[in-house]
Amino acid sequence: MNLNSIKKSVLDQHRPSPSFTKKLLEFTNDLINELWYTNNPDQNTSRFPISDIVLGGSVAKGTWLKGSADIDIFIKLKPDSTRKDLENSLQIGKNTLDSLNHSWTLRYSEHPYIESEVNLHGRAVKLNIVSCFDIDPNDWNKGSHSAADRSPHHTDYVLKNFTPSMKNEVRILKQFLISNKIYGAEIKIQGFSGYFCELLVLKYKTFQNVLKQISDFTPGNSIYFNDSHSKFTKLHENSSIIILDPVDPERNLGTAVSSQNLHKFISLSQKFTNRPSKSFFTKINPTLNVTLADNLFMIHFKHDEKTIDTLWGQLRRSFNHISNYVSKNDFTIIRSTISSNDKDESSFIFLLDGLSIPDTRLHLGPFSHMKKESVAFIQKNKKRSLNFWIDSNGQINSLQSRKYPKIKDLLIDSIDSANILGIAPGIKTSFQNNYKIHTGKSIISFSKNKSWLHESLGDVIGTESRLY
Repeated sequence: MNLNSIKKSVLDQHRPSPSFTKKLLEFTNDLINELWYTNNPDQNTSRFPISDIVLGGSVAKGTWLKGSADIDIFIKLKPDSTRKDLENSLQIGKNTLDSLNHSWTLRYSEHPYIESEVNLHGRAVKLNIVSCFDIDPNDWNKGSHSAADRSPHHTDYVLKNFTPSMKNEVRILKQFLISNKIYGAEIKIQGFSGYFCELLVLKYKTFQNVLKQISDFTPGNSIYFNDSHSKFTKLHENSSIIILDPVDPERNLGTAVSSQNLHKFISLSQKFTNRPSKSFFTKINPTLNVTLADNLFMIHFKHDEKTIDTLWGQLRRSFNHISNYVSKNDFTIIRSTISSNDKDESSFIFLLDGLSIPDTRLHLGPFSHMKKESVAFIQKNKKRSLNFWIDSNGQINSLQSRKYPKIKDLLIDSIDSANILGIAPGIKTSFQNNYKIHTGKSIISFSKNKSWLHESLGDVIGTESRLY
């Protein structure tokens, strides 16, 4: 297939039908009218200082994919509103959904929001109702503000600058990233957001031009939409990719992108540009190299349910602490990953150079002519040392017995003792009370009935076939 045929095929498969799009927008408009009525039932007195209620996100911008429509409705409060107004104004969302017999859940991010799922002509559609402040882009740092304040401005910016054809180019780019597991700026993924995709298409016009530019991208380079914004790139010199938000140019959208996912995007773009194929738009499950499984190590545990961002923030923090602890104890981590069903089970998976290391370790001390340091080194290590000697460089060496030559013993003792490895407080108790350790090929057997875990094993002992 040539490039145009590939793009057409992807759109035929993933572009929403006009009929469902019409029904979705009609439902959304009706819901917004109901929200207005709930806030001002007698047309005289408003319950909350609302300036507008608007549709946002990919549905408003026309860049959503079939089967993944999220309705994001923003209740915009007047700029002089308070934080209390922000939280209390969600009451109109609760009351409106109750009156329409839609169940809902109050979620928490930087501030509360309402999450619901509605049945729209036989399809489940996720619905979010978020309150924000109606702030002018020039006043981000003045008065009350919330993390959601920029979102309606993002929608306005894209709609103002997009051509109709760009919407489909975004859809193609999104599916490319989804199929390769690097779509989404949330903590779990650390990839590229929908707004990021929209800005890339706005900058480079077509899907193929985006990939051509990314294939030549050098980490650390920057993308911006107004030359006067270039000065703000200096604020983000440590970021692997800088793409300044045209609505708030001091903000870097690339902060959420991991270096690993950026490099995956670069490599995938190079591969597709050199040899376009429809296969890049379908998910591939890596083939597991079972011969590597003997050196697998996994900590599996159950925990309470929480929002995905909260859970994954706690998982990443804990995982990083454990990884550092394992490395400091001389075990070599080759690959590793976090796996979760995003509800009540999670695992930390490691591929090690070996599940055990030598019983002894060499501890290098100071050079022998460093009198005070040499005496202190010998005194400190006398009890644990098997012997001392001076090597050919004149440096004092100490050969010592290793307390934990097996990874399993190291972590069991550390978890069961006062040292809880820096586990995040939100999952610390659950982790300590019900963790289970698995090693070797038994991990593959354990994962057979847990598809989320089996898929994650591909990130540790699988080959990313599109890279080769």
